[in-house]
Amino acid sequence: MKLFNKISNESNSNLKKLTFADGKPVTIQAALAQSVGITRDHMEDAAFSLVLQEGYCEQSKRAGLFIVADGMGGHMNGELASSIAIQKLKENLSPFLFSHQNDESSLEEVQQMLETAFKSAQQAVLEEVSGGGSTLTAALLINQDLYLAHVGDSRLYLVSKDGRTEVLTRDHSLVQRLVDLGQINQSEAELHPQKNVLYRALGQTDGFKVDFNHQKITAPGHLMLCSDGLWGLVDDGKMAEVICARLPIEERAEKLCDLANKAGGTDNISVIVVDVF
Repeated sequence: MKLFNKISNESNSNLKKLTFADGKPVTIQAALAQSVGITRDHMEDAAFSLVLQEGYCEQSKRAGLFIVADGMGGHMNGELASSIAIQKLKENLSPFLFSHQNDESSLEEVQQMLETAFKSAQQAVLEEVSGGGSTLTAALLINQDLYLAHVGDSRLYLVSKDGRTEVLTRDHSLVQRLVDLGQINQSEAELHPQKNVLYRALGQTDGFKVDFNHQKITAPGHLMLCSDGLWGLVDDGKMAEVICARLPIEERAEKLCDLANKAGGTDNISVIVVDVF
C-alpha cells in the first residue's frame, strides 16, 4: 500500500508545500457519527473531530485532531471516563494544533506531547472515576504527517482510494494476545467469550503504555477511527465500500453506524471518517 510511508525521526521543517506527489493540493474533511446501538440503553463512547485550515505568511496549513474513546465500568463510570479522556486530550493538544510553529516540531517533540496528554488523561481517570476506564485513540494530522497515539481496542483504519484497508492500531485485548501467541486463530477470536477483555486501557495501573506511530501521507485516501461497536460487527470490506462511496462524508459516517445496527447493534457505535484529498 502506497498511501502512507513510514519516515525517520527527523524534523518536518522541509514539508512546507501542501501537495501530494502529483502536485495536487492537500485538503482535509471529516464527519463524526454515533449511535447508542440496539441493545444498549446509554452511551459510554465519546468522540471528537476538529479540522483546521489556515493561510498565513505565504504558507498554508491543513490540520486535524480526531479522537475516539470507549468507556468501561458501567453506566456513569464509562460515560465519565471516556468524556474525561477526550477533554484532557483537547486541553493538552489544542494549543499545539493552533500553533504556527507545530509543523517544525520534531517527531520526538510531538511524541512527547502526545505521551504527556495521554498520561494526563490516565491520571484524571484514576483520580476521578473509581472503577472506570476507557480506550483512547487519537490521530493528529499536521499538513502531510499523521501522528497516532493509542491504548485499548478502538481502531484507526487507513483506506486507499481503491478500497484497500489497513488497521494502523493494535488491539490491546486478551484475545488479540492469544492470536499473536498462536494459541487461537482469527475465526476463534471473533467468537471468544473474552473478546472484550482489555489488558491495557486508561484506568488500569498495571502495564499502562501508549502506542505511538508517525507516517507521511503521500497520496489521497481516507482515515477512519471507530469503537469496537463498529469494527466488531461489520467486516473491513463492507466498511471500506462505504468509506469510498461517492456520497457526502456525513452520509458515509451515518451509514457506517446503520451497518453496525443492522448487524445487531450490540454496543455503542462511534465513527469518524476523514477524507485526505
